[in-house]
Amino acid sequence: MKIDTKNLVRKSERFALDLSQQISQITLKPFLETSFHCSEFRDKKVLKKHLHKIAKSDYPLIYVFEIKSAAKVKTLLKAYEAYHALNLLKTKNEDRVNLSKYNRKSSSILYVGSSTTDFRKRVKDHLGTQSSRTYAMHLCKWDGDADYEVAISAYQVISQSDQAVERFIVEILEQQLWDVLQPVFGKRSGL
Repeated sequence: MKIDTKNLVRKSERFALDLSQQISQITLKPFLETSFHCSEFRDKKVLKKHLHKIAKSDYPLIYVFEIKSAAKVKTLLKAYEAYHALNLLKTKNEDRVNLSKYNRKSSSILYVGSSTTDFRKRVKDHLGTQSSRTYAMHLCKWDGDADYEVAISAYQVISQSDQAVERFIVEILEQQLWDVLQPVFGKRSGL
């Protein structure tokens, strides 16, 4: 097989320049600042009464979950580690909960992520009231009934041009925020 490597490099360079131009047209606009006390999301029915706090967006979002009291982080992480050890003994795709990657950080920043579709569903995944098959924090499944409050911040990814914001651009921006905040859970974007 013969590949024109010079042409491949030129195309890649043009792609990167176009990407840079698209990113220069992006604004991250604060969209949401809210919080949930753990008593508001340990039960699906109770959470349903509080979901009005999560507004719908017409734009892709980058979001951050944070524990409001840094003093509670150690207790929560201890509960997570105990749950995680037992969870690993369960059968994958049967009774095991798909938990986000644990980064072994001791930070009040729990998670940095993005959503291009249903942000409200993603919040429910992380709080732990949705499917155990989706990779997420699943907070209420392992928090050991601790008393804490989770703050959620979200930023709209808005292009000043008429181009739609592509998923990989959202992921680049998410990755930059992830690198700055170094969350306890989750992984860097797949880029």
